[in-house]
Amino acid sequence: MNAVENDVRALVDKEFAAANERFPQFHSAHEGYAVIQEEVDELKEDMDRITCRITSLRARVRFNNSCEELLSRIYDNAVNAACEAIQVAAMCKKFLEMEGQGNA
Repeated sequence: MNAVENDVRALVDKEFAAANERFPQFHSAHEGYAVIQEEVDELKEDMDRITCRITSLRARVRFNNSCEELLSRIYDNAVNAACEAIQVAAMCKKFLEMEGQGNA
């Protein structure tokens, strides 16, 4: 098992609880889908940034150039991507709750 899986599941539960405090239950499956899709799009944006920056990192390493600033940006994008992935999972849990299957 991944060393942080239980921690991630706890963070999903925390995000789920916060979302339930701020927003009502989804009004329909269409709304649930749209919210999840928005979070997936945001996750993809961070992943696209990471992919682009990894290519730049390869070039910097190849030519022995400084990587510090680029690595810092990749780090930030990875943290943001993790947060977005947690939001995707939390919104799936919210959708499941709407469907009467809130045991995720």
